Amino acid sequence: MLSPTLLLECIATVVATAVVSLAVTGQASRFAQKCGAVDAPTGGRKIHQHTTPLWGGVGIAVTVLLLLGVLAVNGLFSSTDLRPMQLIGFVLAVIVLMIGGALDDRWPLPPIAQLVSPLLASLIVVLSGTGIIQIADPLHGGLFALDWWRLGSLSFPADLVTIAWLFLATYTTKLLDGLDGLVTGIAVIGAGMVGALTLSPAYFQPSVALISSVVGGSFLGFLPRNVHPAKQFLGEAGSTLAGFSLGFLAIVSSAKVAIALAVLAIPLADAIIVVVRRMLQGSAPWKGDDTHLHFRLLRAGIPHARVVLLLWAVSFAAGIMALSLQTRGKIFLVGTLIVLTALASWAAQRFARRTH
Repeated sequence: MLSPTLLLECIATVVATAVVSLAVTGQASRFAQKCGAVDAPTGGRKIHQHTTPLWGGVGIAVTVLLLLGVLAVNGLFSSTDLRPMQLIGFVLAVIVLMIGGALDDRWPLPPIAQLVSPLLASLIVVLSGTGIIQIADPLHGGLFALDWWRLGSLSFPADLVTIAWLFLATYTTKLLDGLDGLVTGIAVIGAGMVGALTLSPAYFQPSVALISSVVGGSFLGFLPRNVHPAKQFLGEAGSTLAGFSLGFLAIVSSAKVAIALAVLAIPLADAIIVVVRRMLQGSAPWKGDDTHLHFRLLRAGIPHARVVLLLWAVSFAAGIMALSLQTRGKIFLVGTLIVLTALASWAAQRFARRTH
């Protein structure tokens, strides 16, 4: 049975975190302007009209660190569903992503250098004891072990799978960050889904529920500054922290990676489609452009805010459905969303060509 006390603690944590986040990201905005960490409109995929401060993600990261510290000091992470080293690993990973993102926002780094902080953050999480040790077997039922070979705390291929998953989640939201509020809202939805899962009697994990509340509340507090027309952007730190946090939460919430995968299915499918298209055209796969689904929907005539609301709604619906589906159902759901994403991208592009 759901604990009313824990539910109230999670709600209070979301509200308190959102208030702190709104204040801290506001300060980060002013600091970003003084330091020159701003995004000027240059056309192409940058569709905003005015120079906008970055470092929204820096403010979010600081908020996450502050609130996790407060909860830890007050002994709210005393349950056994999360080991202290796992929490420390996540905290260190957040710091790494914050520093790497802040540097890239102020002094744009080459694509290879941008890989350093997500890779280091992923390694820290793995070395702190968080990993995908087993996955559900959709064909025969039961679980399929991934810890075939162990050396101390390292496990193969589990650790490689974990790093790959964290990278995938991180770069999905990084590439998605093209419209005001889109990634911020997706992060709130994803954290909310994990929180709902870990509050349920079947997967009761108080510590993970509280971390989900902190992550969701931090992005929720930034949302008023980030919705269209945005007063501040997430920047590199925020766009990577969003996906990385959802990836981490998916692992520690009884390894329910499929929940986060369902929420991220459309942006993930879109990212894969765009990268493959770039490679077929002979372009660098990491070079940003305006061929993503959300840009195509804009060119098809759908207003900015409605595109964001549409993608939020689909992600929310996918997450809700994934909560109630078994493994095969989740795989079918994700596969269906991938196909629909490809069709929607193609249809939006054709419609845009006909009307322009």
